[in-house]
Amino acid sequence: MRRSLDPRGWPVALKVPLAVAALMVLVGVVLSERVLSRLDDTQERHLRELTQSYLDGLSSAVAPSILRDDVWEVFDAIERAQQLNKSLRPVEAIVAGADNHVIAASDPRARPVGTRVPAAIAAATGRETFRFDSGADRAYALRVLSYPGRKVGTIYASFDTRHLAVERRDVLTALVLTNGVLTLLLAAAGWLLVARMMRPIRILSDHLGNAREAHVAPIAPEIVAASHGEFGRLFQAYNALVHSTAERQELSKRLAEEERLGSLGRLASALAHEINNPLGGLFNALATVKSHGHIESVRVGSVGLLERGLVGIRDVVRTTLALYRTDGSRRDLMATDIEDLGLLIAPEARRRGISLTIFNTLEGSVPLPSTPMRQAVLNLLLNAVAASPEGATVVLSATVAGRQLLVEVRDRGPGLPREAAALLTGAAGARPLTEGAGLGLWMTHRLLSDLGATIRVDSAEDAGTCVSVSIPFTRDEELANVA
Repeated sequence: MRRSLDPRGWPVALKVPLAVAALMVLVGVVLSERVLSRLDDTQERHLRELTQSYLDGLSSAVAPSILRDDVWEVFDAIERAQQLNKSLRPVEAIVAGADNHVIAASDPRARPVGTRVPAAIAAATGRETFRFDSGADRAYALRVLSYPGRKVGTIYASFDTRHLAVERRDVLTALVLTNGVLTLLLAAAGWLLVARMMRPIRILSDHLGNAREAHVAPIAPEIVAASHGEFGRLFQAYNALVHSTAERQELSKRLAEEERLGSLGRLASALAHEINNPLGGLFNALATVKSHGHIESVRVGSVGLLERGLVGIRDVVRTTLALYRTDGSRRDLMATDIEDLGLLIAPEARRRGISLTIFNTLEGSVPLPSTPMRQAVLNLLLNAVAASPEGATVVLSATVAGRQLLVEVRDRGPGLPREAAALLTGAAGARPLTEGAGLGLWMTHRLLSDLGATIRVDSAEDAGTCVSVSIPFTRDEELANVA
């Protein structure tokens, strides 16, 4: 929820319309302020001009009457001014003498003759001769009547300006509605335009997302043909990348299969030697039975030798077939699988003068697929035997700790090169070494990573390398998919 409120995570198709809407609101506010300010200036200027005209006429009419002290004439002048200036909407007019007492007013009952002008009316304009506030219901004005050398009176006037306030509100409402409609239209247009412009980016993003979760697929040719300019070139470059990636993956698979078959060939040659040795003894035992089979002790000894030799040959052949079986069947890892690896690697170890020690504490079955496990551990053992000098010892240990299988392979070689270690652990940027070298490590990493394993390569203090593999147990249905 917190992430969805962060604008940095919003899509561009949403950011641009919101930015357009925000910009339109800002422009609308500025323009509305300028229009209303201009309207206020216009209203004030027109009202001031009309007020001055009103006061000019009234002052010229009442000044002689004030000098003659003719109150009725002043009343009559105020009445005529009210009638002649109805468009100005005068509310009240008061003519006061030099002592600021009322001489005459438009409403004599509210402002009796001789009373003092209320301080509120006198202060309405303050020191100004005209006062008009935008949106107010009234405007105020005053005119000082002077006779050469002295002040003879003052005219106080107020006018109804509610119609101006209504006009201002109407203009403001029209501006808000117009700006709102324009903002919505431009935001919608911006969304449609950006959505159309971002469609190629969305197509490319979807393909990249699918490539991360599944098989890399090229963009459809009709989409590439319909795209022009930068996006057309971008789609073509992406499809070229997909094609080259598919070729590299296919090449890696073929090289891995060749490496696998090469390992099988090396083991087969060593196993053929191991099978030929007991075969010579078996033929000798068979000849002995033919020649001296009538002697019971010779017959029993020869038959026992034949049985033991055939059992040994059967175990070697059965273990080899189980290791390289490709029928897709799944079987849990057993303790005997680890012992079979010792039987398979023993001929190669003896040929190189290497001792093999196995610490196998597994009991019963382990809920991990046996085929990829045997293949991966066999590759590690082959690498360890190949790296160790003559007379060294290679140690294989397999144990269960909690809900995971721990496997360690230790050798006494010069140490695994950094590039090879990166290839085995799957470090970023690791790839098979030059001329196809390192494919066995790459294949081992693929087998173990499919099982969710964690691989660590450590160098011993004195000499050699220790490869530690930790594989957590998973549900049966997940293991079936892995196998």
